[in-house]
Amino acid sequence: MNRNSFVTYTTVLACLLILTDTSAVMAANMRSFIEAVRRKAPVVYVGSVREVRLLTRTKFDIKARAVVGVSAVVRGPGIKPPEAIVEYSSFDDKTPMLAGGPQYQLQPGVTVVIFANSFESTIPPGYLLQGKREELLQRVEALCDNLSQMSAEQLKVNEISEEDRRIQLALYEKLCIYLRTP
Repeated sequence: MNRNSFVTYTTVLACLLILTDTSAVMAANMRSFIEAVRRKAPVVYVGSVREVRLLTRTKFDIKARAVVGVSAVVRGPGIKPPEAIVEYSSFDDKTPMLAGGPQYQLQPGVTVVIFANSFESTIPPGYLLQGKREELLQRVEALCDNLSQMSAEQLKVNEISEEDRRIQLALYEKLCIYLRTP
């Protein structure tokens, strides 16, 4: 291949890349597909943080483990374990928050809603909400409202189908019912 052919092919390729619909091109960041992450979580539960342990600290990250007393299971095996273990990434004054990943600052006594692979998750949870019951209820209601109002294109971007939407809305309703109950 001569130099002119190479330049021509390169120019054509560059033009095609520029003309690509960038709304369909998403970064490989977990938050880009967060509804799919929540939908695909095999275990979803509500609980209260009992204990937090620091596992390792680096200049850029803190690995921590939380013991969570499980209050309710809204998706997963029928048997509710008394507690769950969650390993996660954290930050503090010495270790700043990372730009691209989910990090949490969990404290004993905080209520959590966790979307994870299991009750003993050694990988970070797919999604975690924390706060007071009333705050969690508002956040779950907002998730429900956002999901119910998604257009077909937004569902596609979130990598979920109409069937997934129906299943997730039912899950969010279960969570709301539990969080409304004192």
